[in-house]
Amino acid sequence: MPFQDVNAGFYNALVDSVGLSRQHFALLQPASPVLTTNDLWNQYFNLIPPEAIFSDPALSTGAQYFDNYKALWSSLQSDAESQFESKIPQNVRDEFFDFLLNRPAPPALSQLPALFRNWAFLRHPRYANIGATALSNMLLDPIASGALRLVPYVGDPAADPPVPDRQPDWDEGIDQLKAELAAAPSRAFNYKQSTVNTNISNTWARGRSNVFFGLHRGTTTSSRISTVFSESEMEMRGSFGHITVFSPVPGSWFSSAGTQIAFSQRDVTPPWVRGALKNWTNTFDPQNGSLARFLTSLIVVDTINLTFHSLAKFTVDDITEIRTNSGGGLWPFYTSASDSGTRTQFHFADSGELTVTITSQPGVPVVLGANVFRAEEYLG
Repeated sequence: MPFQDVNAGFYNALVDSVGLSRQHFALLQPASPVLTTNDLWNQYFNLIPPEAIFSDPALSTGAQYFDNYKALWSSLQSDAESQFESKIPQNVRDEFFDFLLNRPAPPALSQLPALFRNWAFLRHPRYANIGATALSNMLLDPIASGALRLVPYVGDPAADPPVPDRQPDWDEGIDQLKAELAAAPSRAFNYKQSTVNTNISNTWARGRSNVFFGLHRGTTTSSRISTVFSESEMEMRGSFGHITVFSPVPGSWFSSAGTQIAFSQRDVTPPWVRGALKNWTNTFDPQNGSLARFLTSLIVVDTINLTFHSLAKFTVDDITEIRTNSGGGLWPFYTSASDSGTRTQFHFADSGELTVTITSQPGVPVVLGANVFRAEEYLG
C-alpha cells in the first residue's frame, strides 16, 4: 500500500481505540512535548488550523488566530461605538487605550466606564462623565463591547517607540493542563498493516494532509525507504499512560456574541463596514476565509509506550540513511532527539527488519492532535 495509506490506517486505529471523532480530529505530526504556557498558547491555540487531518503545526505559524481576529474587528462598526468616537477626541481615546495596554493585566469589561472616569478626571476632566456614559452604552451592544474587549490587547505600531500587542491569553495554561492530564484515563491501541482500515474519505477534511514526511522526517512519502516500509507487513502496539482533551477558552479579548453576529449577518451593514479590507467572504468563507476554522481543543498524552515491528527488508544503505536521519524523528510521531521527555529507539535484525520503540516520560504533556471546528459549527 502507499505510505499515505499507512498513515491513514494509523489515524483510524487511533480514532477507534481512543474514542476520538473523525468529524473534528486532526493528527499533529510531529507530536511534540509542550512545557510552558506561552508555547501552549502560541504554538497551538493561536494558530488557524489548515483543512487537513494530518497537520504539521510548524507550517501554520503564519496563520495567527489573534491577528486574524483583530483584523475582523477593524471592519466592524456599531452605532454605540460611533457615539463614543464622536464624543471623545481621538487623542483622548488614544491616551486611554495606551493606559489600558500598559496595565499589568487587562481589566474586566465592566470596569471600563469607571476606569475611564477616574483616569479622565485627572487628565481630561471635561470628557470624564461623557466618556464613561458612552462606554456604558457600548457594553450593551455586542459589536461595540467586542471592540472594547480588544482595546487592552492591541498595541500601537505608529508610536515612538512602537507599542507591541499584548500576549493573547486563554483561561487555562500549562499548570491546569498538567493537573488534568494527571487525573486522565489511560488508553491502548493496536495496528496491523494487512488488516487496518485505510478509508479516510469520511473524515472532516476528507483525508487531506499538509504533512509529507515518510518513514523519517528527512524523507518523503514517495521515497524508496518509505515505499519499502509501506509495502511490507507491520504490526504495532501502543499505549498512553494518560490522555485528555484540553479545552481552554480565549481570554477577555474574545467576544463570542459579537463574532456570532458578524458571522450570521453576511455582508450586512452594520455590522460590516462597507468597503473595508475585511468582509464576510475573506473572513469566514470555508475555503479561503482567515477565520474559516477554529482549533478548539488539544488531545494531550503522557507516558507514551509504542513499539512497531516491520517485516521490510532494508538494505545496508537504507539502514545507514535511517540511522543518519533518526534524530529528526521516525513515523508515526516524529519526536526528535531534542524533544524533552521523549525517546525514540530502533533496532535492525540481521535480515534488515526494523523494530522501533517510542516512549515519553510520565507527567510530560505531548500534543498528539487537535479538534478542529469549522466556523459554521463554532459560531453558527
